[in-house]
Amino acid sequence: MENQVENNANLNVKGIILLLGTIFGALISIIVKGTFLGFIGGLVIGFALAVFFINVILPHKPSDR
Repeated sequence: MENQVENNANLNVKGIILLLGTIFGALISIIVKGTFLGFIGGLVIGFALAVFFINVILPHKPSDR
């Protein structure tokens, strides 16, 4: 039999969601607006939407089963 090593590293899911939301918000905004101020606005709006997603949409009630 093979010796299998289980690597149970925990991922920081909230951090990844914040990072991706911020980056994609900025990219979409700079494509639409085409200015540096649009890029900054996209960073802020993407971050705000990611925080909203983490705090409101992501949490779920634990199953009773």
